[in-house]
Amino acid sequence: MSSLLAHLRQSLRRPDHWVYGSWLDTVTKYRKTHFGLIWMLVPTAVYIWGIGGYLGALQPGMDTQRFLGHVAVGFVVFRMVMTVFVDATSVFSGSQSFIYDGNVRLTDFILRMISRSFYYFLIAQPLLAVAVLGSPDFQWSGVPGSLLGLAVLMVNLFLYSVLLSLLGARYPDVGELMASTMMAAFLVTPIVWYPEGAPEGTARGVLMRANPFHHLVASIRAPLLGEGLEPVTVWYLAAMTLIGLIGAILAYRTYARRVALWL
Repeated sequence: MSSLLAHLRQSLRRPDHWVYGSWLDTVTKYRKTHFGLIWMLVPTAVYIWGIGGYLGALQPGMDTQRFLGHVAVGFVVFRMVMTVFVDATSVFSGSQSFIYDGNVRLTDFILRMISRSFYYFLIAQPLLAVAVLGSPDFQWSGVPGSLLGLAVLMVNLFLYSVLLSLLGARYPDVGELMASTMMAAFLVTPIVWYPEGAPEGTARGVLMRANPFHHLVASIRAPLLGEGLEPVTVWYLAAMTLIGLIGAILAYRTYARRVALWL
């Protein structure tokens, strides 16, 4: 069994399976509907201007345009993270026939699953742009920093998807646990509220800063909307990436060969 990095390198050299396959997964889901891929925009639009607008209206004195930009970035990013982590727990069981046929390069299936969620993220960009450009806090100078945060996010999505996919193959109940965990994580991540609502030194502040999803979202949203990136976020993401890299390499080398037996 090759190592994780060797399999990843092979998958990146042969992207036909996971790039094209994930796009087919996306297109075929909506091919029988009248509006096709437009339906992919509906949840984002409803959440930003429906739920976000409603919650903003409930708070007197709230700058609605600023709040909608904050909600838009947070929701789109968190939705991708949530989808990837929940789907990762069942990615191998969903590709069981391919694995039984001898395809032991498991990185193909992980990349295909991540790509499918990334397409949703990309298609939501026009709506995200409308909300963000309408925010008085938007800063063009923050775009490079936001793209760097997106790169860090994608690396972590892959590394922790490796761990969750192996865990989900061994213990199918992990999928149910992850779905419930992500619902709880949404509430303690500043998506529909500002990080200033959880100041340092408070129980809320400790909980928010211990939440990895807060830091993943902040690395993309803070530079874009000038919200200020706390130093703890930089150190947190650096440690998170390093731990994920070491854990994914060791877990893949030890357990990848057992996935077919577990399934």
